[in-house]
Amino acid sequence: MKQQDYLLTKYLPGNYTDSFTETITDKPYISVQELFNLIFLQYPKWVLSLLKLRDMIVKPFGLKTNKSFEDMVIEQNNNEMILGSKDKHLTFYVSLYCSDMKNRTQSVRITTLVKYENILGKIYFAIIWLFHKTIVHYLLKHAVKKWDEQSWQK
Repeated sequence: MKQQDYLLTKYLPGNYTDSFTETITDKPYISVQELFNLIFLQYPKWVLSLLKLRDMIVKPFGLKTNKSFEDMVIEQNNNEMILGSKDKHLTFYVSLYCSDMKNRTQSVRITTLVKYENILGKIYFAIIWLFHKTIVHYLLKHAVKKWDEQSWQK
């Protein structure tokens, strides 16, 4: 896929972007829907606890809370899924990307794009930035590990 073929390019530019990639070798192909399920529907309980804590903290500031990840899906194709949400302080998009299988190897990637709508969005993201990076990277690694384990059991 050429860069202009990525769905995420429609949502550029952003004020902040990060991206994490993992490689899967000698395992069955993982689809973008399967990656979504492993990251956003089968995450560890400690992540759910952190999300609930975040919701309690930000609710008084008018940020949207309790929205399911399934409700955030904006669009997808065979290789990529875009999730996103906008509130009065910031807009974010998440791209899940699964490459085609090549030489029994596949790359999977999660990219976050954030647009600040005002100074409160910038402050909020500055506060959660380190947690965001750590958790998102962990969730991708965790998903790949679970995929490896599920593939082995088949």
